[in-house]
Amino acid sequence: MSESQVRLRLMLQGYEQQLLTARRLAKFRAKCRVINGESRDDPDPQIKRRTYVEKVAREVYESLIYTGSTNPIIEEIRAELSSQIGAELQFTYPPGKRLRIVKVTPTGQVALSAEEQQKVRLLFFRVTREKINASMLDESGDQSSQEWF
Repeated sequence: MSESQVRLRLMLQGYEQQLLTARRLAKFRAKCRVINGESRDDPDPQIKRRTYVEKVAREVYESLIYTGSTNPIIEEIRAELSSQIGAELQFTYPPGKRLRIVKVTPTGQVALSAEEQQKVRLLFFRVTREKINASMLDESGDQSSQEWF
């Protein structure tokens, strides 16, 4: 066998193991739902919750944060991002250009490079998801304390 065939076979074996593990986890979750008195056929509430959190976080990330909203959750997200970056950030839309992220320093504003902007955006979305997840109510009406990101 050639080296590429061996690599392909190992890769496929890895995928097969992942599929088997996913099936086992799905069966385990279904059994846990039955033990908790829920229907075996009901969808996993955590999957549904993740979907909703992801949708809300995407909407907040794409629209509200960059427009300067004064919503308390948005302010918390901005504060958390600033603390992780170590400087206040501003989001501007120069006429005819794309979003630009700048750091506010004591000496003035410093534009971030394209690579830094990408890292800030990824961090920003992660912080947004975490804040949205923490602020959403779970099925019982209580604040969720589950961490899954």
